[in-house]
Amino acid sequence: MSRIRFPVTLPALALAAAALVSGCSADGDASGASAPELGEVPRVRGSADIPDLPLDAYVLTKEQYQSYLKAQRLLIRECMSRFGFDFRALDVVLDPEKVPDLRPDKTRYYFLVDANSAAASGYRAPDRTPSGGNDEGSGEDTTPTAAERAVLAGSNAGKQVAGERVPKGGCQGEANRATLGEDGTATFMKLPNERVAIRARVDADERVRDVFAEWSTCMDKSGYDYDDPMQANDDDRWKTPAPAGGAEIQVAKADVDCKRRTNVVGVWWAVQAAYEKQYIEKNAERMADVKHTVDAVLRNSGRLAGSGA
Repeated sequence: MSRIRFPVTLPALALAAAALVSGCSADGDASGASAPELGEVPRVRGSADIPDLPLDAYVLTKEQYQSYLKAQRLLIRECMSRFGFDFRALDVVLDPEKVPDLRPDKTRYYFLVDANSAAASGYRAPDRTPSGGNDEGSGEDTTPTAAERAVLAGSNAGKQVAGERVPKGGCQGEANRATLGEDGTATFMKLPNERVAIRARVDADERVRDVFAEWSTCMDKSGYDYDDPMQANDDDRWKTPAPAGGAEIQVAKADVDCKRRTNVVGVWWAVQAAYEKQYIEKNAERMADVKHTVDAVLRNSGRLAGSGA
């Protein structure tokens, strides 16, 4: 069983499926501004009480992202077939369990939140039953060859391959223009990574540290010595492959109870929301471009789905 970590790193598939031949880096400045004022602080008793964050409006849902990846897969396969390739490297996106969620997982983003999860599995993520098959798949190697990568990335753009001229940016560029709009830039893909820098400022914010101190005092009354929720989550005693034992479950239950009593997650969320709102306002022009791209993705992915994507 896996232990809980907050998911801030953009998964490899998110990069590979959107651009197998190039990575995405953060452009915006998520640091350097003064601490923003808080808006409304929600009362959070469980993950269902956690509102969406401001940046979520600029990031696709898991379902929308899979629709986008399926459209990319279809377009790239059709393009690659013009050059004589049966390209299957993106078939992984057909499995929803292999497609990452670009938005924070509310059950894990602020570490352990739900009492039922704490009682059932402590700090371990609940086991998930695969939808079918196994990780080995058919055993067929779908890793792109050098010739396929050249056409996919467009390193030989303008040249003739199998009697066809390779488009600008290769088949990836052609697919991007069809799904992302004419500029063909997946700007929304960078936001989950930029959230990492924002989250670092959030966790260091005095208001978050203050509520952590309240949580720590609450935990101390139950006989547990932790400075913040991350320490409880990362206790070396939980680093075992075995299911959670009684001691871990008791700590986890106390953790969730103290989070409720002190409203740790409500304050944590409110500070995060304030920093994200500040980021959006500071990068208004760029964020408008991101929103334009997201709208284009939804529109074009829906159109392509209707045509068989």
